[in-house]
Amino acid sequence: MSSLLFYTDENEAIVATDTLLHYSVDTPPGYASKTIAIPHMRMIIAATGSALLFSRWIGLVNNQGFALDVDAVDAHAPQELQALWSELNRHAPALKNQTATIYHFGISDDSGKIHGFAYRSVSDFKSEHLDYGLGIKPELMDKAGIDLNSYPACAPEMMRAQSRQEEKRDKIAFI
Repeated sequence: MSSLLFYTDENEAIVATDTLLHYSVDTPPGYASKTIAIPHMRMIIAATGSALLFSRWIGLVNNQGFALDVDAVDAHAPQELQALWSELNRHAPALKNQTATIYHFGISDDSGKIHGFAYRSVSDFKSEHLDYGLGIKPELMDKAGIDLNSYPACAPEMMRAQSRQEEKRDKIAFI
């Protein structure tokens, strides 16, 4: 399970992720960053799903050679992510069983406001504008006892609840 929690409004983006990687049932888990800040672009990039896509994507965005903003990157992200995903699938067939979602949060040069976008492999990386507010991935079904208004202070509690929820789901799926 990958946990991604984010809050955005016009002036800020607060992003929290777990660091646990699961490759398969047969391999022990590993750890990696799932959120990277790119200060020269005033952006945060986060991901769920394929760590390989995330690693390659942040390298491409960070090394593109000139400073773009979140809106300029959005204009090119869908076709670039589609091409990168196709290339990775050719070289790593196991990816065909995985999904990936890339998230961009950043300051728009035009408006000066925070903009957020999601790009999902299941939607062919079509650009989705994210509304302001709290985002929780995977969605937390039972929020009882969690003060969501205290985010980011409640982030560890939310992630533990997500983990319990996914463990229950996995047990039911296994039966």
